[in-house]
Amino acid sequence: MLRIVLAAILGGFLMFVWGAVTHIVLPFDRDALKPIPNEAAVLSTLGSNLAEPGMYAFPWIDMSGKVPADQQQAWRQKLAGGPSGLLVYRPNSGEAMSPRQLVSQFFASVLTALFGALILVQLGGGFGRRVASMVVIGIAAWLSVSVPQWIWYGFSTPFLTGDFVDQFGGWLLAGIGMATLLKPRRVRSF
Repeated sequence: MLRIVLAAILGGFLMFVWGAVTHIVLPFDRDALKPIPNEAAVLSTLGSNLAEPGMYAFPWIDMSGKVPADQQQAWRQKLAGGPSGLLVYRPNSGEAMSPRQLVSQFFASVLTALFGALILVQLGGGFGRRVASMVVIGIAAWLSVSVPQWIWYGFSTPFLTGDFVDQFGGWLLAGIGMATLLKPRRVRSF
C-alpha cells in the first residue's frame, strides 16, 4: 500500500508540474481565452447586476420544469439570433495563483493519480503497456469532460486542444513515474 501512495504522490506531482507548463509556458491559454473589449464598462455592468458568484448561461431558459411552448420558441429565437454563452463569475475572486489554489490543485492531482495507481497496480504487462493504460485514462477524462463542454457550451477549440495536451502529457508523465515505482504483479503458475 505504501508503494501505491508513493506512486500517487509522484504521479500527482508530475501532473501538477506538467499542468504548470501547459498553462504558463505553452500557448494554449493565450489562444483559448480572449480579453473582453471595453472591460471596465462590462465589469461595471456585471458588478451592478450580479451579486452572487456562479455560472450563468444566456439566453436563459429554465430546463428543470415544463416551459410553455411560446417561451421555448422565444428562447430558440434568442439563441438563433443573438449572443449566447456561459459566464463564470466571481464578484470577489481574490488573488491569482494563491497558495490555497496551488495546494488544492496539487492535492487534486495526487488524488487523481491515486486512482490511476490503484488501476495500475492491477495491470500486468510491460512498462509501455502500463504507461499507455494511464494515457488512455487521460484521454477518457478529456473525452468525457472537455469535449462535451466544447459541444454544448461553446468552449473554444484552442481550449479543447490545450486541455488535450494537458491531460495527455500529465497522464503520460504520471504513468511513467507510477509504472516505474509499481511493478506488475507476478502471476504464479503451477
